[in-house]
Amino acid sequence: MGHVMQLRFRFSLACTVLCCAFFFIIPRSAHSEPVLFITESLPPIVYTQNGNLKGYNIEVVKRLWKYMGMPEHEIKVQPWPRSIKNFDSSTPTCLFPVAMTEERKKRYRYVTTPVLFSVAILTHKRNEKLFSTPDHIKRARMCVPKAASILPLLRKQGYMDKNFDFGTTFPCSVKKFFKGRAPLIVGSIPNILYNYRLIGGDSSKLRVLKIVAKTPNGFIFNDAVPQEFIDHFQEAMNTFADSKEAIEIYNNYYPKL
Repeated sequence: MGHVMQLRFRFSLACTVLCCAFFFIIPRSAHSEPVLFITESLPPIVYTQNGNLKGYNIEVVKRLWKYMGMPEHEIKVQPWPRSIKNFDSSTPTCLFPVAMTEERKKRYRYVTTPVLFSVAILTHKRNEKLFSTPDHIKRARMCVPKAASILPLLRKQGYMDKNFDFGTTFPCSVKKFFKGRAPLIVGSIPNILYNYRLIGGDSSKLRVLKIVAKTPNGFIFNDAVPQEFIDHFQEAMNTFADSKEAIEIYNNYYPKL
């Protein structure tokens, strides 16, 4: 009888050790519900090519998942207003790319990429002399996406809806500017130049009139995302930022702008 009890004890101990070992070797992210990543079409940060998601931020987030030792999560592409609505849900959600203003940093938990983008107002060189003063710029119309995350930055600096010629998307706004619907366009400088060239424009003829802000490109997380996941995501971002991959991916999507 004692021999049987001893065998049972050893078996129970072995099971306990195996369970503990399994617990510690699985990725930390496996303990949490999968996070839904939501983004918007914003070439070259995010865009669809032949049915596949491409872009700077897509490459970055896939590298981070790899560093975290976790499978790829779902990425949903939709307009910014719908994304904000989904963001307040009980589903663990990450929204990107987001211009990380000081207000957003105070309001949300976030992780930023190693890239700092300059948000600026640009015009064609043929119109440059028309905007020699800040007042001239303030009175002019500018192309901007209707649901752009940079609108709060512009409104804070005194620009109003009467200044904005809204486009449904950022590429749409660039096309409007290209066709002369408004003399100005506002957005991240690399994104404007990239999309302008994409539709056949000569980006060397564009001129920066004013830098609105320099903001990091970031990921924000809703309250349903465990802090452990965000910490792990931040660790992966730190590793990525110090790698050669960070430079290679940036140069791949922003070549010689």
